[in-house]
Amino acid sequence: MIKLSREYQIPVRFSVVPENLPGGKVMTANPDSVISITLKAKGLELYSRIFSTRSNTVTLSLDNIRLKREGDQYTGFLRTSGMLKAIEEQLPGGFEITAVEPDTLHFVFERSVRKRVGVTTRLSLDFSRQYQLYDSVQTDPDSIYISGRKEIIDTIRSVTTEWKTFDDLKEDISARLALITPRVWPPVYLSEDSVTVRLNVEKFTEASIEVPVNIRSGHGHVNYRTFPEKVTLTCRVALRDYNRVDPSLVTVVADLDKTVVSDSERVLVEVSRVPAFMKVIRIEPQKVEYLILK
Repeated sequence: MIKLSREYQIPVRFSVVPENLPGGKVMTANPDSVISITLKAKGLELYSRIFSTRSNTVTLSLDNIRLKREGDQYTGFLRTSGMLKAIEEQLPGGFEITAVEPDTLHFVFERSVRKRVGVTTRLSLDFSRQYQLYDSVQTDPDSIYISGRKEIIDTIRSVTTEWKTFDDLKEDISARLALITPRVWPPVYLSEDSVTVRLNVEKFTEASIEVPVNIRSGHGHVNYRTFPEKVTLTCRVALRDYNRVDPSLVTVVADLDKTVVSDSERVLVEVSRVPAFMKVIRIEPQKVEYLILK
């Protein structure tokens, strides 16, 4: 304790975190990303504040840095002697700075480019019985701007949200989700740090309708007839749309040309037209017989 109560001077390495970069520029190199600061303080302060609990980083503002263009790059520097006050304000009380090395910090920049990319959600959805999404997941905004070095920006097609799980869904949900910044160097910057995600949840039921089978054939001079002439479709539909269900909105076809090739007496029934609010989950029967009429 006697030794720790004495004053000491020791060099401590600090990582430099630049902020307030010049507008329209992205930093591509920071050769002097670590500085050595010689601190004068009591041994107990040095031990407890520097070696035990505090992360050794200092933030330096580049808003007044002067840039010199060299081809496609821009270079600039800061004198650490002019940053002593800003550094000292980030240290706990009781510390005195006696020296900083190196005396000059160098930075390299390139022109920043910007483009708009879509937002992709990362969701795990679990619904209560009979409930489902009524439509697709909505995000607001559905796209954002990213900016950074051109070679990196060109490789990014979208950004993703944080992972989010929703359980036992049975009503509409709105949530704010953080956007994940791509882990690249030099870093890229997002115009938004989060988006609003909306889930329209609706109770669904099943509806059955009878629909006539239409014949598709390349032999226009031949008449056909299917047996049965109608099939039953079981559809999943939201309760709000139940009264909109109408057989005239759905078309099913039997492609006889495929049957001739396979030499089969039964032909598969396919749905060729159905409104977006209806989802066909079952066709009975799935295959029908056909007759050639003379």
